[in-house]
Amino acid sequence: MAFLITYPKEKVEPELQAQLASVTMPMYLPLRQLVATRLIPAEVAKIRTATGIVITSQFALHVYLNRDWHHATKPEFFVLSQKMATQLQAKGVAQVSYPVEENQASLAQLLASRPKRQLLWLTGNRHVKHNQLSALPHLTQLTCYQNTWSQTQEDQVVSQLKGHQITRILVTSPSSYTRLQAIETRLAPQFSAVTYYTLGNSTFTLISGNEKNVVKPVSNRHVLRQMLQKMCNDEVENQ
Repeated sequence: MAFLITYPKEKVEPELQAQLASVTMPMYLPLRQLVATRLIPAEVAKIRTATGIVITSQFALHVYLNRDWHHATKPEFFVLSQKMATQLQAKGVAQVSYPVEENQASLAQLLASRPKRQLLWLTGNRHVKHNQLSALPHLTQLTCYQNTWSQTQEDQVVSQLKGHQITRILVTSPSSYTRLQAIETRLAPQFSAVTYYTLGNSTFTLISGNEKNVVKPVSNRHVLRQMLQKMCNDEVENQ
């Protein structure tokens, strides 16, 4: 028996890694390749002159923090979590806000409650569309990274999974679930009795729409830790 975790191992706290390994064999296989986009001068200028910047992806934050984008004026930042806010504050950012709950719906409520001014949202090419953030009229999107996946990468994951009976899967995004479906089709017997765990509503809604056994966080704080621990607890109870 094994867990499939579509999230990088190095980003999981050592304590959680040990807890997972004590229960079963965790397989960390992010179903994605993230690559920073080469921005044109006009796009860089938008970032440098923005008075408000919205960042909802950890990789988008990584791209931002590793680029030399000096600002004409110090923008206010709006991020998804306290962890992301702490990373910005460590780089000297003073004005940073985050919502009560770690999801885009809660962030959209925060942004809607502030005085209306133009905001720049740094996204990837596969961010969830038709959400409450996208509906905000004063929010402009700028793609700063690409989320890609190839047939070769799918073949490599299939090879790694062969011979392992998967019981529980952490699915971190709708795009990961779409890619996972192709893998499951090729290894159907190994995914015959699976429970899926998600970090938010978008992925939960997608999987539940396929009539699969799926669980989402009870609260919207520290969702990664919450769901990994639930996977462990559920597996122990089932033994």
